Amino acid sequence: MMTTFHWIHIIVGAWLALVNFMPLLPEDFLMINNVAIGIIVAIYNAYFLFAKNNTDVKEKS
Repeated sequence: MMTTFHWIHIIVGAWLALVNFMPLLPEDFLMINNVAIGIIVAIYNAYFLFAKNNTDVKEKS
């Protein structure tokens, strides 16, 4: 089942992949954009993994 968590990853991944090939941002800003988005995704994933303890794969008991 696709959750908001998955949709955000799809949208952010598409942005990171496509922004480098479209003349939307100045070249010197692209690196800053990629680093900032990477940090945001890392924090978002860490929050879901550690704070909410929410993962797609659950260990069988």
